[in-house]
Amino acid sequence: MNDRAGRTGTFASSIDPSESAGRGGLVDAAFAALRLVYPVPARAAGALVVAGAVLGVAGEALLFESNDIAINLALWIGGVAATAVVLSRRVATRLDPERAAWLATGSLFAAGLAWRDAVPLKLLALVVTTVAFAIAAHRSSAAWVRRAGILRDVAAVALGAIHTWLSPVVAIADATRVGADAGIRHSAGWRRAAGIARGLAIAAPLVIVFTALFASADAVFAGLVGRVVQFDVGRVVGRVVVFAILAWISTGYLRGFLSGTALPTGLGRETADRREEPRTTIPGLGATEVATAMAVLDLLFLIFVAVQFRYLFGSDAVVRITPDLTYADYARRGFFELVVSVGLVVPVLLAADWLVGDRRARSAAVVRGLAAAQVVLVLAIAASAFERLRLYHAAYGFTEARFYAMVLLVWLSAMLIWLAATVLRGRRGPFAFGVLTSGVLTVGVLFVIGPDQAIARANLARAAAPDAARRLDARYVSSLSADAVPTLIAALPTLPADGQCVVAHELLRRWPADRHPSIRDWNWSTSRARQLVAARESELKAMACTTGVR
Repeated sequence: MNDRAGRTGTFASSIDPSESAGRGGLVDAAFAALRLVYPVPARAAGALVVAGAVLGVAGEALLFESNDIAINLALWIGGVAATAVVLSRRVATRLDPERAAWLATGSLFAAGLAWRDAVPLKLLALVVTTVAFAIAAHRSSAAWVRRAGILRDVAAVALGAIHTWLSPVVAIADATRVGADAGIRHSAGWRRAAGIARGLAIAAPLVIVFTALFASADAVFAGLVGRVVQFDVGRVVGRVVVFAILAWISTGYLRGFLSGTALPTGLGRETADRREEPRTTIPGLGATEVATAMAVLDLLFLIFVAVQFRYLFGSDAVVRITPDLTYADYARRGFFELVVSVGLVVPVLLAADWLVGDRRARSAAVVRGLAAAQVVLVLAIAASAFERLRLYHAAYGFTEARFYAMVLLVWLSAMLIWLAATVLRGRRGPFAFGVLTSGVLTVGVLFVIGPDQAIARANLARAAAPDAARRLDARYVSSLSADAVPTLIAALPTLPADGQCVVAHELLRRWPADRHPSIRDWNWSTSRARQLVAARESELKAMACTTGVR
């Protein structure tokens, strides 16, 4: 941050790395250098460690031996965000509105863990939360995100992860230094009491370890320990490990949030007023070389589309007339062709634009024209892959893998069009921000739709169609998450007897009314699923199979 040098009351203002090296060696010098680069006000040093410890205790209570990732993790993540805001106010740092918005975005998606039950959605929510929190911690103002490139977005996440795992060491050292400085001003009795407390803290884990070893070695001692202290050593160790990890992560993130995680300007970080990322010039590579390479790639893509034209757009006729070709092979191959093609095209086009730069010569226009042609060719393959997934659904129905593949297909195609509208028109700046926000919005739309609910509804509708080629895969739709339960219960009366048998049996088995999970594991979808099953329990028992269901 540009305002780092002007801060007062920080460790950076009172520590000289060269002096530290002379007093305490290389370790002290390293800590001093980190404080200079990423300073935190001295009055926040103790609060950081205390906040991390409190969040560690809260996280252990919420997550240790929990059966699911639900409201427990959502509450802990929300606690980290709230603590970051409180600490910012404690050090009299104004919280930038955009920075607060990214924190709120991460917390909102974390709250989705208590809403939907589908595992892929929960993983996507954690990814969005991680990215949003990393962006919020990167700089004191989050306005940089709107003009940053993809590499800088990736760097923000990487630096956030590095700070989260490494900066707790600096935070603990800061708190120790503050405690030592404060101890000088206290009475001898106070300093002695503080020393005793630190000694007990050091001895506690050693006492636990040696007690466990002695109890394992001698039955009499084990009985004595068992009568004095009733505890399970394994559970105690597990709790300590969970607490330590969560406290460490919390402390690291909070320190990074206060100091910022961006690299200093001298180490490659952009200044606050820089409008665009600097362009790199590679000797010997200009518009002519880039245009030649793009032309060769366009020719390759054109040959591929021409040779594979019947296969790409042959639809179900190709499957019927081609020996040993199934709908599964037809759809899967097209999708991977798209992924590989996009994985090649996007970085190539970005690199080409980077090398060409802002040239307005005819050669630069030729490069962008060739890049646009490449986008069109890849979109042709995308349209083919989408058609194949549609055919697959018509023949077999949706699965989670196919549904998320279709969403990824649509999003990648939209990003190619966005790339053509921005990068290829000389407006590189908005591209990365568009990718970032569209990804977040896509995950948000998935939460609103409920993929498992949509999959169940689509498969039920396909099976109910008069011209359906295959019957409903009742076992598969019954294996979906709790998000699909309302749709399945509503459709039960319309299912054939064998389908009712399987679905009713699985609903009773997976969502029994007499199972009451811990409040830590509460999830809206699973709670609603159990309520619906309980309300229709007698009807479901009448329909359920008694044998033959695995």
